Amino acid sequence: MSVPRRTVLQTLLLGSLQLSGCASPPAATANKQAVKTSASLPDHPRLIAGQADWQMLAARRGTDADLNRLIELLLERARNDLKREPVERKLIGRRLLDVSREFIRRSLLWSFAYRITGESVFLDRARREMLAVAAFSDWHPEHYLDVAEMTAGMAISYDWLYHDLPADERATLRRAIVDKGIAQARKGHKTFSMDNNWGQVCIGGMVLGALAVEEDEPALCADLLAAARSKAFIALDAYKPDGVYPEGPSYWSYGTSYETLLVASLRSALQTDWGLLDAPGLKRSAEFYAQAVGPTGKQFNFADSGEYQELAPPLFYLARELQQPTLVDAKRMMIRNKQGLSERFAPLAALWWPDTRQTKPAALHFSGQGPQPVAIWRSAWNDPNALYFAIKGGGAAHNHAHMDGGSFVLELDGVRWAKDLGMQDYNSLEARGIDLWNMKQASPRWQVFRIGNAAHNTLSVGDSLHNASGMARMIKADAQGALFDLSPIFLPGQLRTASRAVRIEGERVELSDQISGAVAGQLIHWRMSTEAEIRIDGQHVVLSLAGKQLQLRFSGTPLRLSVLDISAPRADFDLPNPKQRQLLASAPVAADGSWQLQVRFSRD
Repeated sequence: MSVPRRTVLQTLLLGSLQLSGCASPPAATANKQAVKTSASLPDHPRLIAGQADWQMLAARRGTDADLNRLIELLLERARNDLKREPVERKLIGRRLLDVSREFIRRSLLWSFAYRITGESVFLDRARREMLAVAAFSDWHPEHYLDVAEMTAGMAISYDWLYHDLPADERATLRRAIVDKGIAQARKGHKTFSMDNNWGQVCIGGMVLGALAVEEDEPALCADLLAAARSKAFIALDAYKPDGVYPEGPSYWSYGTSYETLLVASLRSALQTDWGLLDAPGLKRSAEFYAQAVGPTGKQFNFADSGEYQELAPPLFYLARELQQPTLVDAKRMMIRNKQGLSERFAPLAALWWPDTRQTKPAALHFSGQGPQPVAIWRSAWNDPNALYFAIKGGGAAHNHAHMDGGSFVLELDGVRWAKDLGMQDYNSLEARGIDLWNMKQASPRWQVFRIGNAAHNTLSVGDSLHNASGMARMIKADAQGALFDLSPIFLPGQLRTASRAVRIEGERVELSDQISGAVAGQLIHWRMSTEAEIRIDGQHVVLSLAGKQLQLRFSGTPLRLSVLDISAPRADFDLPNPKQRQLLASAPVAADGSWQLQVRFSRD
């Protein structure tokens, strides 16, 4: 009895590889495998979605108004973009990344539009864009993310348009994918061993490239797939144990986009996902991301995250896997408001749209451990006026991290009252010589206002920075509150213990801070950034914004309340923070080394 070709592929190329530490097969073995491999892959399109998936999408449009609206908006965007000139190879700072991402956005959009409509104008425009990028001298391997993303975009469009590309153009595009992309990672690449988003993006991009051209480059692709498979679980440790992505929700969207691209393409091309989707915390990270978006549509933007949510196509993929379509409710609202269409992978949200017949509701509380532990509460879903409170532990000792251990955001009545200022554009800092990726205590990174602790809603000892190697721990968290040990984020000798407790009572929040073993007389600062007008009356503060008010009542160590205007840059490398001010509560440490403060947030 003959073995199906696809089973041969999986057995020879994948099944013999161990979960970690496997080596690429010897060249002779790879060549033997490759002969069988090339005949085993399904026909194009085989990346992310096969022919049946495209046919199913056409049928599903009539069953979900939001899905149909998304497709119509994408087609409108594709048509409006037709007159754009092709992208050019221009670096911004030390990166070609913006060009790679814009290429993905355009080529994916036009390829999607062609498969939906069959209109040749979209095919012709995608071809023109792809040929322009194929003609680049290189895809900037000095910054390998640029190569990985360009390869991913080229691979998907090449695959989706394969049978409608002239043979000579197909050969040109394939040669570019090989020479400017995957050949550089035949035996792997140093980025494959990175334990952050770089590992996910570079492995994902290279595997997509390999699967796209496998029938023409079987030996190369067999080697690359083996190398990728041996390292594919390293970056997935970021999701352990509970799905909290330590680089923040924006980087969750980035890293997880490429993780789901990898999983979806392995499944559609090889009928396996290498077991990646079962990695601890990966699927649950969809809950983390959905919970990280507040009722206003703004994210809990810790680390190098932006405040405004993205369309986040990987959320659609994981919501479908979890059978929890309610996780994408905030994205439905974005689509109804015609938002998120600039997302470069936006068409994938349509292909990955979850089955709406499943209605498992999301919880009102989420907490998760990990390098940057997080706890989140809300009083309701799909209510723009609901209470939303999110707080984190952790701190600066992680990729893309800020000195934000203990920081929080708060929303009520459709207003984000307590804010995180978010990241500053990397190029604006690198262009001024800031050693941005030096994470040591004396690094100029921590002098950037938005990154240091003075910009975050946490505690500081005098004007000191936090301990760059210390990470606050989440001791416990449940539906009623949480407790964090902040002691590790302070420098040695500054204090013995520091804690921050949260208590949730309906739509009220109480925050309690306690310090012991500190230097008597030393000032401790409590900070909260906000766009609201601030009125101080003794120990009572009223915040006013957009016709709404929030009351803050302080108690504990006698303190001084004041308002700082933080809108102007602190240094020449800082960007301004328009309309931002900071509520500052300061008090000296008592003679016995203790310090404590409580603040209650409520409408009345």
